[in-house]
Amino acid sequence: MIRNKTWIPVFIIVVSFIWHPQLADSKVSVTTKNEPNLIAVGALFNGTQLTVSGEVGIENDVVVLVRGKQEALTLKKKGKALGLLWMNLGDVHFKKVPTLYLLYSSETNMDSTASNPKTLEKLGIGFEYLKKEMEIEAPQADRDRLANEFLKLKQKQGLYAFHPGKISFDPKNDTEKSFTAGVWIPPRIPFGEYQINVVEMNNGRIIDTAHHELKVKEEGIPLMLSSLAFNHSLLYGFFAVFVAVVAGLAMDFFFGSGKGGGAH
Repeated sequence: MIRNKTWIPVFIIVVSFIWHPQLADSKVSVTTKNEPNLIAVGALFNGTQLTVSGEVGIENDVVVLVRGKQEALTLKKKGKALGLLWMNLGDVHFKKVPTLYLLYSSETNMDSTASNPKTLEKLGIGFEYLKKEMEIEAPQADRDRLANEFLKLKQKQGLYAFHPGKISFDPKNDTEKSFTAGVWIPPRIPFGEYQINVVEMNNGRIIDTAHHELKVKEEGIPLMLSSLAFNHSLLYGFFAVFVAVVAGLAMDFFFGSGKGGGAH
């Protein structure tokens, strides 16, 4: 009986050592929402802002990634012919490249790892990871240069972006805080479905994740023209010729003989 009682304090001590690290890693599971979840693109669409918000653990960082589906692209390779003239020197084929890649991260501490490219690469996030993921039909010696040029082109188009430190926080209590990320959706965004991934991090480790969908669709005149082109190609051809003739007559009226500005 005495021997059994001596195990009680030992058992409590062992349990306390096992349980303590779990308390240190305790967290509030990431909860998120995005507004809007549907973006309608019309003739005057010039981009819009997507708001991603939610709650995470008080000491944790956040990464928000808006990503499109993978596709294959063929781009022209430019260079100097005979060292004199710039011209197209052939095609370069890219595979497994997303149509959209917008990355936002927080910086809660000076030594935050949420914006560290190497840390993000290990977690399968960021431009360095994209460079390894994409396939380029080119000699190995040219691959890294072509990947960098591809990323620069997409960033110039606004379809790829990395914004470190662009997530704001507002403490709620001793264990959780709310976050808000204003994600800029560029005017040239393709129509389709996109994944919004929110990653909660602590010291370079993923604590929790959340996933949402974003839909981008046509409306108004672009939708009408697209429908004509695919479903009524003959009518679309007549309409295109009609618009071209009207535009030509208008230009002639305002800048040509209709305004008294004909050739002499």
